[in-house]
Amino acid sequence: MTIEDFLRLLLRNALLLTISLVLGAGLGYAYSHTKPEAYQASALGFVRGASGGTDPTQGDTTQAQYSKAQFFLPLFNTRAVGEGIVEKLGLEQGPDAVAGSLTASLDPNAPIITVTATAGTPQEASDIANASIETVAAEANELEPGTGDQLVAYQTALAPGPPISPDRRKFALAGAVAGLLLGLLLAWVRNRNDSRVRTVDDIRTTVAVPSLGVLPDSKDFARVKGGLLKDPKSFQAREALRKLRTNLRYADVDDPPRSIVVTSSAPGEGKSTVAANLARVMARAGQRTLLIDADLRRPVEAAQFGVDGSLGLTQLLAGTVSIHDVIQADPRSKLSLIPAGEVPPNPSELLGSRRMHELVTELSREYFVIIDAPPVLAVTDAQLLARHTDGAIIVAVPGRTRVEGISRAVESIRAVGGTVYGAVMNRASANRLTRLAYGDAEYGYSAYGYASKAYSYGYAKGQATGPEAEVEVAEDVLTAPVPATVVPETPRPVTGAPASQGDAGAPRAYTAASSANDPEPQADALTDPVPAAVGDPGDEDDDGEDDDGEALYGPDGRALDVYGQDADPREDSTSGGPHQRRGRRAAAVDPDAASR
Repeated sequence: MTIEDFLRLLLRNALLLTISLVLGAGLGYAYSHTKPEAYQASALGFVRGASGGTDPTQGDTTQAQYSKAQFFLPLFNTRAVGEGIVEKLGLEQGPDAVAGSLTASLDPNAPIITVTATAGTPQEASDIANASIETVAAEANELEPGTGDQLVAYQTALAPGPPISPDRRKFALAGAVAGLLLGLLLAWVRNRNDSRVRTVDDIRTTVAVPSLGVLPDSKDFARVKGGLLKDPKSFQAREALRKLRTNLRYADVDDPPRSIVVTSSAPGEGKSTVAANLARVMARAGQRTLLIDADLRRPVEAAQFGVDGSLGLTQLLAGTVSIHDVIQADPRSKLSLIPAGEVPPNPSELLGSRRMHELVTELSREYFVIIDAPPVLAVTDAQLLARHTDGAIIVAVPGRTRVEGISRAVESIRAVGGTVYGAVMNRASANRLTRLAYGDAEYGYSAYGYASKAYSYGYAKGQATGPEAEVEVAEDVLTAPVPATVVPETPRPVTGAPASQGDAGAPRAYTAASSANDPEPQADALTDPVPAAVGDPGDEDDDGEDDDGEALYGPDGRALDVYGQDADPREDSTSGGPHQRRGRRAAAVDPDAASR
């Protein structure tokens, strides 16, 4: 395990580690309350010189006091002193325990003895400390008469404050460390046994299928009230669908798919939402698309599109209705839908029938067919449908889908001779913290504008946004009419004068004769608007000549085509003819259409 893996392990299990830490500290603190409390109190005793003045044999008085103090120190821990304290205070403890709780020390600068007593209560500690000085003096007087009056109480002990033990902070710290270690152990075990799909690398390495796309966890993919699924608005969602569409088109270059099954390994992974949005984005690209709701157990496509689902695939396979009765086309796009219809008692038999196979084969000649199928591991419907189509794509959710589940789903489809084109990661989190902890579902959304405001619809001020601002792709770029949006609204400078027309609304053609015979030019050629397409009203066949065979010419005498452009390839070899110019004008609206 590398340092990066360890840091990700900590971040991934931050909640577990935090709970373990807090719980361990709490248990340690609670355990400290099971220990008996101990209080300490200290009293001071002063050692006086011998009565009657200075003893010449003892030298200096201070030295004599220090020598006598050394005589008193060992007496504090004797059993005789302990018995005297117990007897004087009436304690329940034994003499040895009381004597052992006393600590005596001598001040190096003065003949003062500090005695410290430890007891279970503050009052008892102070009483023992005060009584110990008197008891030691009495015991010394018995051992050596005349010396007892040399030790006197100098400062009595007061009741102490907080107990000196147990140290609750140390117990809490020890518990926190123990809890953190236990949490790390649990996190390691959890990481070792985590079999959920996290990134596309997990799919590639464990399932050995390519990743066709990663759809972000966005509100655009959520159903609104009533189960209606609206068209995604955000750039992140729409661009992810476009990438899915592109990858699906190139899934098999030699034999591009015409019909696919969208399924998942388990319920609740969003396969119906992915199928509906994929059908929309395919139709938006100019391809006739048909979405079939083959989830005859839990159909949702009719509700997602807000259409009547009473008639659908079930009645069509049963032969009670025709294809024209169940197919519902969207007049605004090239998307059509076949709802599931009534929920039958035998959906597997219907979907696996020869009639279903013939239906898919026939419809795939005219449409790109997308079939919403039930989960693979729940029922066998998806396996049966995979045999009728060119292939299947499996939807997985990072952090939810199990590696074993998606592996079994792929194996089940391949076992019946079906093809798995790849997997789609749905609801991939775009949260920065989640990406740091588990890794990016793909390679990070911020790298290509998924988290950037610069790459979004309407980033230019005043620009329209959303799917309604998109331009429909023409069926044939060469023959499609030029949209009015590409016609320049500002006037262009024109040299020469227009030929007079009987009808003011008819397009004006420029000829050499009209330019020479016109006695006056127009008032201002810069403000004279130019028609969108310059031609001759008599030139109905658009061959560059009028019906009388006379060629069209500009004011400078050069030949013009029906679009008012230079028709001489020698003069402008880059014009490419009228059809290519029309293609370039259409490319101004949709660059992808011109490339096709």
